[in-house]
Amino acid sequence: MGFENHGGRTYSKYTPLGKVITGHGNNDFDKMEGLVYNNYIGTYLHGPLLPKNPHLADYLILKALQNKYDIDELEKLDDTIELSAHNKIIKLYR
Repeated sequence: MGFENHGGRTYSKYTPLGKVITGHGNNDFDKMEGLVYNNYIGTYLHGPLLPKNPHLADYLILKALQNKYDIDELEKLDDTIELSAHNKIIKLYR
């Protein structure tokens, strides 16, 4: 379960998840979004984050499998549809 905090601002020393193309991200100043800390990812993003970011979904799956089974890599799958959705979103905001 999660929650939405419209008044929240994040300032951290951790690696950001990404750079904001449009909008505010973590705060009104650094144009960064979310954070990555060890195997955790935090984000203010709304909507279908994982279906439109197959590389992020693969990262989370790999981290879980590495933790549980010491697996080094995932079997490659055809992400054509997912990458098409990802690229369409990028084009909308550039």
